[in-house]
Parts: sequence; structure tokens; C-alpha cells
Amino acid sequence: GINAEYGKQWYQRRVREAVVSTQSTGACGKPNDADHALSCSTGGYSILRHDNIRDLMAEICTYAGLKGVETEKLLQPCPDGIQFHPSANTAHDARMDVVAVGLWRNMQLAHMDVRVFHANAPSHLNTPLDQLYRRNECSKK
Repeated sequence: GINAEYGKQWYQRRVREAVVSTQSTGACGKPNDADHALSCSTGGYSILRHDNIRDLMAEICTYAGLKGVETEKLLQPCPDGIQFHPSANTAHDARMDVVAVGLWRNMQLAHMDVRVFHANAPSHLNTPLDQLYRRNECSKK
């Protein structure tokens, strides 16, 4: 298998190649390097990364034989007066990134939400990777 250091180097090389082939400044006007491209919310790059992963997850679900695979499926509206987790999206246009039938059990609907973050961002350098994943997972519930 691929060890962690090799995987990290491969990832950095791929990201840097993608950034080098783009403009020298981002849509926000700041210099465009790999770290900036992975964390800047201006210009749509973070949305493209999210959507690419969402579409790949849907493709894998279909390839695995799951049924009813859909992306960006509207959720049922939340009834008034019911208390939800504070981070729950209760908007009437709330969507789930990927929905598929049969992931966990036969005929059971599975809702999947994609969260993309830049683990090597300067703000994350002193936090262990397992804590970053846990923090992102908990903030989505």
C-alpha cells in the first residue's frame, strides 16, 4: 500500500500542479499558491472540490450496485415546533449531498453529506488529524 508520507507528497504535487496551471492570483486578489487555493472561499474552487467528491461518491454508490442514487436531493421540510441539533439545516430548501438505497441495509435510505477541509492549513498545523476529522464531523451534525 501507499504509506502516509508518499500519499502526502503525491497530494501536494497534484495540488501544486493544478495551482501552477492557473492564474498567479486568486479571485480575491491574493497570491495563488496551493494553500491559498485550498482554503480561499472566493472564486468557487472550494465548491468545485466539494462537488467533485460528491459526484465521485454517487458514482461509487452506483458502481457498488446501490439503488436510487441521487445528488443534491431536497430533504423533507422540518415540522415547526420540533427541537433539532443547533447545527441542523432546517431550511425548506435543505439538501443532502448523496442519497442511496441499500448502503447499510436492504431497502434502507442512506443520506450522505460531504465536508471538505484543508488539513494542512496554517490554522490546523498544531491539531492532530484525528481531532480535525472529529471536529468537522461533529460540526455537521
